[in-house]
Amino acid sequence: MPGRKAPEEQRRLEILKAAYRVAARERLTGLTAQAVAGEAGVSKGLVFFHFGNRDGLLVALLAWLLEITLVGPELADVLEGQTPAERMLSAIRRDVEALPKQRERVALFFDFWVMGTRHPGVQRAIRAALDRYRDAFRPLAQAVVDAEPERFGREGAEGLAGVAAGFIEGCALQVVMDPDRFDVDSYMRTLAALVG
Repeated sequence: MPGRKAPEEQRRLEILKAAYRVAARERLTGLTAQAVAGEAGVSKGLVFFHFGNRDGLLVALLAWLLEITLVGPELADVLEGQTPAERMLSAIRRDVEALPKQRERVALFFDFWVMGTRHPGVQRAIRAALDRYRDAFRPLAQAVVDAEPERFGREGAEGLAGVAAGFIEGCALQVVMDPDRFDVDSYMRTLAALVG
């Protein structure tokens, strides 16, 4: 019945959002079907209906979290007129500037990262998301390599995209672990000096 599907999908999303709120507040160890049901205002049975068990809820929450957190660059019109290196730095800056506003999500991502050391499904999902994130930088990186092949030719676009994503991932860790010392402008000036 097409009429029933949309409300069920909406209810599932509401439960996922409730799970996110619980996990952000209590971390993953506090994520229980009972806590999520209470947060969502639904029965524990409905949580199990949509996600099967706690593991299914965790995996679904991770997939949703990755979908809204690790997006990667899109080539915006704003970047037109910049050199390839300036476009790459602008895309990195945009993602680094967003980190403090996403601190709660980033902290939860790292909780899942740790969980991935013991949970192959979580590890695969994170690896795939990080690969997609790195790949989103590849067109920008390729333009930089094409503009200066003698400088970047050997390492190639894949290496440069990996370094860009790795820099942002390191900034994400800094935002979670030591937010008071995280300074976007200082980090970006240092990065520009390194690549300039």
